[in-house]
Amino acid sequence: MKKKEENKLKHPKILIGVFILLMIILAFITVPHDVLDATDIKDYTDTAKFFAGDYAAKQRASHSILYGLMLSPYVALTDSFFLIKFSSVFFLILLILSIYYISGKDKRTLILALFLPLIWYVTPWISPVPLSALLFLWAYYFIDKYNKDSKETDKGKIRYLIYSGLLVGLASAFWTTVLYLSFFFLITFFYNKKFYSTWIFLLSLFVGFLPALIVDQMVYGFAFYSLIKHISSAAIFFLYNGTYNQGFSSTILDRIIVLIFVPFYSYLLLKKENFVKNKAIVVFLVLTLLFILTNPQIRLLLVIAPIILILIGNKLSDKQFKIQIIIFIILSLLVITPYVIQGIYEIENGKYLQTAITEFNSLNLNYPPTEKIIVKDLEKIEKDYANEIFVVGNNNDDYRYLAHLYWGDQLKEFVSIEDYNLYLENNSEIIKKRISSRAKIEERREVWIEIGIGKNSNDKTDYEAIKYAISLEEDIDLEGFELVKEYDKLRVFEKA
Repeated sequence: MKKKEENKLKHPKILIGVFILLMIILAFITVPHDVLDATDIKDYTDTAKFFAGDYAAKQRASHSILYGLMLSPYVALTDSFFLIKFSSVFFLILLILSIYYISGKDKRTLILALFLPLIWYVTPWISPVPLSALLFLWAYYFIDKYNKDSKETDKGKIRYLIYSGLLVGLASAFWTTVLYLSFFFLITFFYNKKFYSTWIFLLSLFVGFLPALIVDQMVYGFAFYSLIKHISSAAIFFLYNGTYNQGFSSTILDRIIVLIFVPFYSYLLLKKENFVKNKAIVVFLVLTLLFILTNPQIRLLLVIAPIILILIGNKLSDKQFKIQIIIFIILSLLVITPYVIQGIYEIENGKYLQTAITEFNSLNLNYPPTEKIIVKDLEKIEKDYANEIFVVGNNNDDYRYLAHLYWGDQLKEFVSIEDYNLYLENNSEIIKKRISSRAKIEERREVWIEIGIGKNSNDKTDYEAIKYAISLEEDIDLEGFELVKEYDKLRVFEKA
């Protein structure tokens, strides 16, 4: 009882308040003129900007648009990304408070959560990962109560099962990757349960996932659009190296970096007494970690790290606690270093710690940042070529870069060079793949499935009226376009 009282923090509000202020400052100073350009971030920022009515291009996202849509009113309110720069901070605060509450207000667990490097790693990211991690933590809390609360009647415990399913579904609605993790969730928590409990959980999960389906039905006219697109994209990357054969590779170094960010004393959970007591969740954590290592990214660990802290927080000896805190402080300082640098300079090929390490040999510091120069170029182009539509190249998605940075209203639209070439070819098909049975015997028939990506059949862009193109390079890969004006970073070409 005395030890339990010692682990209670006398003034947690002050400590939490100090760390909240530091998180806000970090989010504010990281790329103050824009947002951190990290993995998937533009999927959410540009979606928010599009639905706020400030995006001079067609919307394109590889993930669910639900999170970006939720943030769009804050973009509309400020005509900038300023407010949504703090979106992750808000959900991370709730995550830290949840860890503290679920741990029984344990002092050590709170301190571990505040120093957790993953918290500082994702603070400047505009991403649904913190929100989904928060929802998933509470899903674990309720499934744990469902399994352990012997005081509740079977009927009373069902509500915990429903809450857990709803939260996993909602977390998946914002971030589809959680849907894959729900498979491990089912295996580990329901393998020895009555069959009806699995169906109650799955039905609750489906209800929680409904917001994503409803939004897709309203926006795309097809409720499963984002889900099928995401799964298909993952399959194409795995089988064919991506739509444009851009490939995806992860190295041993990537995996080592991810493993370093797993709390060091997580291995205590594998000890016999701890494993027997928490068998289901430990197996889930191991399976999830193995899954993360197939696509090793530090940010993905945020889903399981809070659960690990809750399980080990009060099991650490004084020495172990101090060692873990020292490790966390060192990693946190390493994590925030690229962000502090980007308060002034642009870091090429190293926007965040993982890329800064893996791309160390190609790191460059630029001042002023490229984005600032391009914004000024766009302001000049706005004056010189008002009310025009521009093809943007030479990369297919360069138009997104300009649409992300442009906040004016005088340039009508930025068009992908890929879409413009499809128009010239009178073609709407970007790519298609056919999976066939290809029988090795003399079978008369063959079964096949075909899936593809193409231009929107409701494309309303007036391609015939396009007279100008913008390139981020020295030339433009379009016949009949000649250079007419050079700016600091951008070049404008005119159709002859």
